[in-house]
Amino acid sequence: MPESRDPSLSLKHFLPYRLVSLAQNVSEKFAEVYQSEFNLTTPEWRILVHLAEQDDSGNGQSDVRDPKEEINTSAGSAGISAKALTVLASMDKSTVSRAVKLMLDKGYLVKQLDKNDKRASVLALTQQGKHLYQTIAPKALDWEADLLDVLSASQYRDLMRIIDKLDLRLS
Repeated sequence: MPESRDPSLSLKHFLPYRLVSLAQNVSEKFAEVYQSEFNLTTPEWRILVHLAEQDDSGNGQSDVRDPKEEINTSAGSAGISAKALTVLASMDKSTVSRAVKLMLDKGYLVKQLDKNDKRASVLALTQQGKHLYQTIAPKALDWEADLLDVLSASQYRDLMRIIDKLDLRLS
């Protein structure tokens, strides 16, 4: 908590505003990585990443699992339901639905019956979708490294700890 609290609201010192502003700026700048070269929308990118992570976790390649993934992602089924994606990707149902349709049409996703619940379906990446992710991921990591090169390793660790602490506080 800051040492002295000014009773008036100043946006440049109001954390919610600063975080939203930073997140929006980062999102807009980062979108250039996947929009121009790969013609993906932000919702498509987010779905692509979540499905790739789900795919990796099934192969033992993911070392950290997001607690949000404890949502019914149909453990034992290859894929994630569109409903679970809305929570995982923090997007509304209609946004996910539109993005899923685009990705199905582009050949990046396949829709399958849920092995555990034959009334439901799950989404998974096709080989084309997996290849797309494997092509974009290194570019995303390079972009992130370029952004973060203004921070020392210690500052980066502190930033991650602070974000985790605030995120936990809001959970």
